[in-house]
Amino acid sequence: MPTHRERVETALDHREPDRVPLGIWMTLGAYKKLRQHLGMPVRDAYPPGSTTWSLDVHVEQDLIERLELDVIRIGSSTPTGEGFVEEADGCFVDEWNIRRRRIEFESGYYLEIENPPLGEAMAGDLADYPWPDPTADGCWNGLEEKARRLYRETDLAILAQFGRGGIYEQAKYLRGHEQILLDMILNPEFVHALFAKLCEIEMKFNEIGIKLIGKYLTQVRLSPEDLGTMDNLQISPATFREFILPYYQKSFGHTQKLLKAENPRAKLQFHTCGSVYPIINDLIAAGMEIMDPLQPIARGMEPARLKANFGDRLSWWGGIDVQNTLPFGTPEEVAAEVRTRLREMSPGGGYILSSSHRLQPDIPVANILAMYDAAREFGVYGRVGT
Repeated sequence: MPTHRERVETALDHREPDRVPLGIWMTLGAYKKLRQHLGMPVRDAYPPGSTTWSLDVHVEQDLIERLELDVIRIGSSTPTGEGFVEEADGCFVDEWNIRRRRIEFESGYYLEIENPPLGEAMAGDLADYPWPDPTADGCWNGLEEKARRLYRETDLAILAQFGRGGIYEQAKYLRGHEQILLDMILNPEFVHALFAKLCEIEMKFNEIGIKLIGKYLTQVRLSPEDLGTMDNLQISPATFREFILPYYQKSFGHTQKLLKAENPRAKLQFHTCGSVYPIINDLIAAGMEIMDPLQPIARGMEPARLKANFGDRLSWWGGIDVQNTLPFGTPEEVAAEVRTRLREMSPGGGYILSSSHRLQPDIPVANILAMYDAAREFGVYGRVGT
């Protein structure tokens, strides 16, 4: 019987382990709901760095072990070590000086940006902006000790994310989504100046993090960069290759070189949602080894098609639909989708099963448990999906 770590490493080497590895990605609301259902302790507050403005949470070891998962996620914090800060008016401010207001909805809340702080800036203003400092002690407090303990005391595969911003994604938050797209036509010099600065920060976070704990890792997840809508790319392939790809090539290449020097078996994971089929080859050439997530209902992103065309060069994380099946299906329908995804994606390895995006609080706990129960039952190599 392989260890969890060996199972993940085997799959990411495009070989078949004993069963398909399992990962998890949750929001804080869904996490508390699941823990409560399972009779596990639920905290009122979680440590700085374990949650982000997007309400992601680093799922704790006890739940990972309870669900018999294979991957645990850790990462850096903010320069102050305090996470985002709530102001008197109810807004939250992150380490990029971006203010977000809490917007309630039926099953929880999200944080919406108010007035992007660089919305009116010129290229010359970037030098004076209060950028996050990757060298600040608060970013790294306790991370080395946590990674070392997990590596030595458990057999879990460890996934780490160090940067908390990215390049294109963070530009949208700082500048405004509409404005950064207009800039690519009207103000390209500003775009390149901003992307260059964001690339520098991203690379420094990854450089420090890899030198600190790279030897313990199975995967490094780059800061997320949503490039697609449900139907198409947000920008044309030509515009992507002119404005964004050069910075990915620089960041991916720098990070991958450092990672392989510390730990040749570790892999580089990149996140983008949406319909991005036309640029997958570009991302692979830049250094992407694991694509996160596998989003099965985005146009052109049919899992079987992706496996057939890229399966010898790329691994995937995700695959179980978080937009329809998990929130609105029955446990039986969830199990049926798991079996389909396993048949499509598991041959030859290269697949870690999880939800196709964050598990949200509107997803029934029964469906979360059905996903993992079915994955363990039907994900055994030699009889996958049957």
